[in-house]
Amino acid sequence: MVSSKVYDAFYRWWAPWDAVGVRSDLRSLLSSGRVTPGSHPRSIDLGCGTGANVVHLAVEGFESWGVDFSEIAIRKAEQRNREAAASARFVQGDLTSEDIDGVDGAFDLILDFGTLDDLRGEAQQAMVATIDRLSRPGSLFLCFCFFGEKDDLPLFSLSTPARWMPDATIKPGEMEAWFGDRWDVELFNAYDGDPYATYLLTKRRSP
Repeated sequence: MVSSKVYDAFYRWWAPWDAVGVRSDLRSLLSSGRVTPGSHPRSIDLGCGTGANVVHLAVEGFESWGVDFSEIAIRKAEQRNREAAASARFVQGDLTSEDIDGVDGAFDLILDFGTLDDLRGEAQQAMVATIDRLSRPGSLFLCFCFFGEKDDLPLFSLSTPARWMPDATIKPGEMEAWFGDRWDVELFNAYDGDPYATYLLTKRRSP
């Protein structure tokens, strides 16, 4: 797993993904009416960066939390929260640990925009366990990831995953393998053949 100090440097100087702001998939999910502060009041963004999604949800009326392991990202998220006069909560923490100090209870809406696909092996499985631990029956998990078989990626690219890079994609079938026995897995956005995907998972209720 890449050190938090590396991400501190990105967030101190320039993190290209940070310019995206509030994610369009989150906006689409909210505008669809499938998620409201009444139906899914508690939300958490895992790997929240500087908190654009978290603050947006707080402004929309959710009890909104964000977690990131970068101290610089959390500082900037808290500043964004103050500027918006919002009530979001931010915690610096490790998503692969068995407990995130300061994060309490289960959440109705869990977000991940590019963290699960950035992990490997045991760390990736530990984050899957974190998602399960922070959820309850009926919870939704919205997950954006680099997606595709490595052989299908371009040989070289600076704007998308590529074969020259270390393995940084979630492969077809992996989301179902990790979550399918406990969650219903839906492909929310396929990005017209580009090497990305957004999944929406719903945790099953007890029979």
